[in-house]
Amino acid sequence: MRKIKGSGLQANTLKSMMKSTYNRSQVDGWNKVMDSPELSAFKHPSGQVVIALRGTEGTAKDWSNNAIYGLGGETAYKQTPRYRRAK
Repeated sequence: MRKIKGSGLQANTLKSMMKSTYNRSQVDGWNKVMDSPELSAFKHPSGQVVIALRGTEGTAKDWSNNAIYGLGGETAYKQTPRYRRAK
Protein backbone atom coordinates (compact mmCIF):
# COMPACT_ATOMS: atom_id res chain seq x y z
CA MET A 1 0.00 0.00 0.00
CA ARG A 2 1.31 3.44 -0.94
CA LYS A 3 1.58 5.94 1.88
CA ILE A 4 -0.22 9.23 1.27
CA LYS A 5 1.91 12.25 2.09
CA GLY A 6 0.11 15.51 2.75
CA SER A 7 2.98 17.96 2.84
CA GLY A 8 4.05 20.45 0.24
CA LEU A 9 0.81 22.26 -0.52
CA GLN A 10 1.06 26.01 -0.02
CA ALA A 11 -1.66 27.59 2.15
CA ASN A 12 -2.60 30.10 -0.56
CA THR A 13 -2.92 27.26 -3.09
CA LEU A 14 -5.23 25.35 -0.78
CA LYS A 15 -7.27 28.51 -0.22
CA SER A 16 -7.58 29.01 -3.99
CA MET A 17 -8.73 25.42 -4.41
CA MET A 18 -11.40 25.79 -1.77
CA LYS A 19 -12.61 29.06 -3.34
CA SER A 20 -12.71 27.32 -6.71
CA THR A 21 -15.39 24.92 -5.46
CA TYR A 22 -17.69 27.95 -5.11
CA ASN A 23 -16.70 30.27 -7.96
CA ARG A 24 -15.35 27.73 -10.50
CA SER A 25 -12.05 29.61 -10.88
CA GLN A 26 -8.79 28.06 -12.04
CA VAL A 27 -5.79 27.57 -9.74
CA ASP A 28 -2.37 28.66 -10.99
CA GLY A 29 -0.08 25.74 -11.76
CA TRP A 30 -2.84 23.12 -11.47
CA ASN A 31 -5.14 21.53 -14.04
CA LYS A 32 -8.76 21.21 -13.01
CA VAL A 33 -9.67 17.65 -13.94
CA MET A 34 -13.17 17.59 -12.41
CA ASP A 35 -15.66 20.28 -11.50
CA SER A 36 -19.08 19.46 -10.05
CA PRO A 37 -21.47 21.26 -7.69
CA GLU A 38 -19.94 19.33 -4.76
CA LEU A 39 -16.24 19.26 -5.52
CA SER A 40 -13.33 20.22 -7.71
CA ALA A 41 -10.36 17.97 -8.43
CA PHE A 42 -6.97 19.33 -9.41
CA LYS A 43 -3.88 17.64 -10.81
CA HIS A 44 -0.40 19.13 -10.68
CA PRO A 45 2.06 18.39 -13.50
CA SER A 46 4.10 16.44 -10.89
CA GLY A 47 1.20 13.98 -10.56
CA GLN A 48 -0.11 15.21 -7.20
CA VAL A 49 -3.92 15.25 -7.03
CA VAL A 50 -6.07 17.31 -4.64
CA ILE A 51 -9.82 16.97 -4.22
CA ALA A 52 -11.52 20.02 -2.69
CA LEU A 53 -15.05 19.49 -1.32
CA ARG A 54 -17.48 22.40 -1.23
CA GLY A 55 -19.26 23.21 2.02
CA THR A 56 -22.77 24.51 2.54
CA GLU A 57 -24.04 27.38 0.44
CA GLY A 58 -27.09 29.40 1.43
CA THR A 59 -29.56 27.27 -0.52
CA ALA A 60 -32.47 25.28 0.88
CA LYS A 61 -31.14 22.19 -0.89
CA ASP A 62 -27.77 22.48 0.88
CA TRP A 63 -29.35 23.11 4.26
CA SER A 64 -31.66 20.14 3.80
CA ASN A 65 -28.55 17.94 3.51
CA ASN A 66 -27.33 19.42 6.79
CA ALA A 67 -30.71 18.72 8.41
CA ILE A 68 -30.63 15.11 7.21
CA TYR A 69 -27.21 14.69 8.79
CA GLY A 70 -28.31 16.44 11.99
CA LEU A 71 -31.44 14.36 12.38
CA GLY A 72 -30.37 11.01 10.96
CA GLY A 73 -26.62 11.01 11.40
CA GLU A 74 -24.01 9.63 9.06
CA THR A 75 -26.12 6.65 7.96
CA ALA A 76 -28.95 8.92 6.73
CA TYR A 77 -26.57 11.40 5.12
CA LYS A 78 -24.89 8.63 3.11
CA GLN A 79 -28.25 8.08 1.38
CA THR A 80 -28.44 11.63 0.01
CA PRO A 81 -27.73 12.33 -3.68
CA ARG A 82 -25.08 14.89 -2.68
CA TYR A 83 -23.10 12.31 -0.70
CA ARG A 84 -23.35 9.72 -3.48
CA ARG A 85 -22.20 12.19 -6.17
CA ALA A 86 -19.26 13.36 -4.07
CA LYS A 87 -18.22 9.82 -3.25
